[in-house]
Amino acid sequence: MKIIYVTLLWTQLLVAESSRGMDSLSEYLESHDLVGAGNTKHCFARYLPQLEQVGESWSREYNDCLQNATTVRQTVLTEVGGMQQMIRKGALEIDSYIDGCLDIQDVLDFFNCFGKLSKQQLTNIYEISFNASDNALSLSQQLNGIDMERYLCTNRTEQSYVLGTAHIFSALDKCLEQAANLAKTKD
Repeated sequence: MKIIYVTLLWTQLLVAESSRGMDSLSEYLESHDLVGAGNTKHCFARYLPQLEQVGESWSREYNDCLQNATTVRQTVLTEVGGMQQMIRKGALEIDSYIDGCLDIQDVLDFFNCFGKLSKQQLTNIYEISFNASDNALSLSQQLNGIDMERYLCTNRTEQSYVLGTAHIFSALDKCLEQAANLAKTKD
């Protein structure tokens, strides 16, 4: 039971309630006796399930944010996979051509082979480079957008959780204050 009271005190500090609310809660905790125990049980029975519900809702929504970001990221990466394969194929063709030139033993044919490289493969090299740069920029922007959306989504869930728990703790505090006042009037 002391853990719950300590938790309430910490929550009050985190929520930054007015000092009056903190003083009244402290007075209640200091003056708490068994006369008011039944009334406080009613308060906790009413508000703890609400806190659990807010926590479960936050957990579900937070996980949805993460799962959505993962799914969208995978979709984007899959979509550019085809372009990656095209670039790989073009690069391997150039690599194969160069390997063929390197295998030539005759000096004149060797130089002619590399001389043709500039004519035959230069366009392919520039096309590969351009496409790779373009795709890298586009992919970076998309992945950054996904990360930003995940960040915003998880922050919204956290904000909702903090506001929801603050509201419930405020109502719980009022209920406990009323229980304390009721206990004092019975004395």
